[in-house]
Amino acid sequence: MVAGPALSRRQVVAGAAALLWGGAAHGAAPDRIVALDWALAETLVALGVAPLAVAEAPLYAGRVVEPALPAGTRDIGLRSWPSLEALRALQPDLILAMAGYGIAPARLERIAPVRVFPLYSEARRPLDLARQAVRDLGGFTGRGAQAAQLLDRLDAALAGPRLDDRPLLIVKFADDRLLDVFGAGSLFHDVLRPLGATNAWTGPTNAWGFASTGLEALAGHAEARLVIIEPAPPPR
Repeated sequence: MVAGPALSRRQVVAGAAALLWGGAAHGAAPDRIVALDWALAETLVALGVAPLAVAEAPLYAGRVVEPALPAGTRDIGLRSWPSLEALRALQPDLILAMAGYGIAPARLERIAPVRVFPLYSEARRPLDLARQAVRDLGGFTGRGAQAAQLLDRLDAALAGPRLDDRPLLIVKFADDRLLDVFGAGSLFHDVLRPLGATNAWTGPTNAWGFASTGLEALAGHAEARLVIIEPAPPPR
């Protein structure tokens, strides 16, 4: 197995991770938007929309890095369980959440309108869902032109030079012994196909397109190029 340098999620998918979710809306574009998911926050910033607040905003700055959150973006607690008191105090126009993760939308709806956006579904085609969703998100924020430009940049990146024939094994370390391996149903898997690359992991995956396993799983893929999603564990 050939190990390349540790890559950020954003580098691996050439910006595709920022293209997640959306929804249709009518009337005036919401102004005070809270994003409970980092990918939602990324997409808002990429469209030129400054979110009012983002869950775990300080950690976003260290993990996601780019696009940076605008100065003054508030933190409203954990992505899995935001502070309802802080949300009420902010009086948002709209709360954006990811389907299947975190606090029940019904609890959030007592504070403000909520849009819950799926990326992963039984269809297992997250990239297609992301493309449509970014159009919808651009539509209800009044940033339709910016959404089209964002998708054009993605298409240009995916139309770039083809990768070599060596299959890729894409992993993210949970600790120094356990890792998540991304396969069918993941956004990474969908991005590999237009790049002409093969995913080395053909085993079963969960609803989010990855399998949790031990380091011993790497031994069966000696021919693959290892791609590590940051943060990687420190060297021993």
